Amino acid sequence: MQWNNSTQRFGALAQLFHWTSAGAFIGAYIVVYYVIWFMDDTSPDSLPVLNIHWVLGLLVGLIVIPRLLWRLWDVQPAPPSGPAWEHALAHAAHIGLYGLLVVMPLTGYIGTGAPTDFGLFSVTGFNETSAFAWISESFHVSWDEFEAPVDAIHHFVGKFVAWAVVALHVAAALYHHAVRRDGVLQRMWPGTLRQRP
Repeated sequence: MQWNNSTQRFGALAQLFHWTSAGAFIGAYIVVYYVIWFMDDTSPDSLPVLNIHWVLGLLVGLIVIPRLLWRLWDVQPAPPSGPAWEHALAHAAHIGLYGLLVVMPLTGYIGTGAPTDFGLFSVTGFNETSAFAWISESFHVSWDEFEAPVDAIHHFVGKFVAWAVVALHVAAALYHHAVRRDGVLQRMWPGTLRQRP
């Protein structure tokens, strides 16, 4: 498979960005809901598990930058045939998805007052950065005053917006595959995905 996209199919790099982002995003959800359902998220015992959530979230945020640049630079497969409103809806849904890939990692990081341990290195908690020191000094806010609304945004988007946007994306992919049978899902699928007759 070629690295670049073609007018018929996404290339290996775009697929790598897509499926790595999807895996990390879903994994972050699984981990955080495990903590919510089966652990006390205020206990120190939950921190190693929450660290996995933070690692996956930062991975999503780091991937989205080169992914967006690659999308802007590389050719995109031609859209399937369909009415203008359907193309407009698909475009809006993709904007929503990329918005999630920016907003969730960003609010997650700047609302976390603990370092994220990647094993070989760690990322300093936002409350210990010079960026927060500047915000605190310029706007006269403490960490608690800053963290609370950021955390509220992260939780609201995660609980109520992300599910809807991701479900719409998955439903649209399955609709194109099972109903329209127009090859949209195959374009992003690694290898060969057979279309049912």
